[in-house]
Amino acid sequence: MKKIIIMIILISNFLYGASLTIKINNKNLLGKVHLFLYKGKQNFLKEQKAYKKINFKLTPNKTTLIIPKLSFGEYAYTVYLDENDNNKLDKNFMHIPKEPTGFSNNFKPKFKPKYDNFKFYLNNDLVQNIDLK
Repeated sequence: MKKIIIMIILISNFLYGASLTIKINNKNLLGKVHLFLYKGKQNFLKEQKAYKKINFKLTPNKTTLIIPKLSFGEYAYTVYLDENDNNKLDKNFMHIPKEPTGFSNNFKPKFKPKYDNFKFYLNNDLVQNIDLK
């Protein structure tokens, strides 16, 4: 009986899940953006192990991205504008990003990002606004 209940929860979560809508305020920036969505703390900031990797083009002023049917749980994401189209976040000698970045919860780190500042719990549809700077 317990297995049946767990299976029903997993199937309904897969079929219906929640949507994450990210509204990016980008002033007049244009170009290709990379978004890395992390599920849980384990692989945070390990781009090659991100739960989802999404590339898209910015539109002037505000870009809206909808990620549908995500299972319920704890997430965090990072976003950067690839200004020179080299498919990586360029950093200076102190490892500070040289390209515009944005983060979940619109958090602005002063030092190396910590997962607890970026995490959010997705248990129904959620809209987040972030600034790309």
